[in-house]
Amino acid sequence: MHTFLRTFLRTFLIAGAVATTASAGLLKQDFLTPNDGLLIRDTVTNLEWLTPVYTRGNTYNNVFVQGVLSTYGFRYATATEVTSMVNTNFGNPTTVADGNVAGFNSAAAFFALFGVAENVFCGAGPCPRTQGLTSTPGGTGSHLGFGMIQLGPTGWFITNNNWPDSFADLQMGSWLVRTSTVTDTPEPGTMVLMGAGLMGLAWRRVSGTRR
Repeated sequence: MHTFLRTFLRTFLIAGAVATTASAGLLKQDFLTPNDGLLIRDTVTNLEWLTPVYTRGNTYNNVFVQGVLSTYGFRYATATEVTSMVNTNFGNPTTVADGNVAGFNSAAAFFALFGVAENVFCGAGPCPRTQGLTSTPGGTGSHLGFGMIQLGPTGWFITNNNWPDSFADLQMGSWLVRTSTVTDTPEPGTMVLMGAGLMGLAWRRVSGTRR
């Protein structure tokens, strides 16, 4: 096989392997300062999520949170949006305490992107957790919180945590989202299709020189 075609085919196969192992599309980005990693962009839904770590320790829609909303164009995410984002990207983790090993791994992947808001001790070991409030009311004077937690070797997805609007805690921030204005580069799958077309052209070129 012609050297050029052999090299191109090797590159094409590597690109295909990358495409098949690509994640659902969450990308960590910077929000206000370089390397702060506070903004998570979902390339599937085109939403940008501000990690609840940024707003932790603030009551629901207090002055600080209102400032973030008005200054940077965010809004509160709904309970449905948060549930869909977590289930889609972190393996539909269990919502039953005390969780399971799969839930522990889901939480670890979640923390790697969104960070740990608070890491307290539960019994004999650390118990990291990150939660955020949504726009969905939980009752009079409260809204529903969602997040991930690990407890020993297990973990789970905290859902429908009815959190009083007047209560602040370091484990609880807010789930704020906005529509992304970033123009994406071609996805790996698209690059593979483009590569297939180029490989075809290369094959025709090589075949033509041998006639």
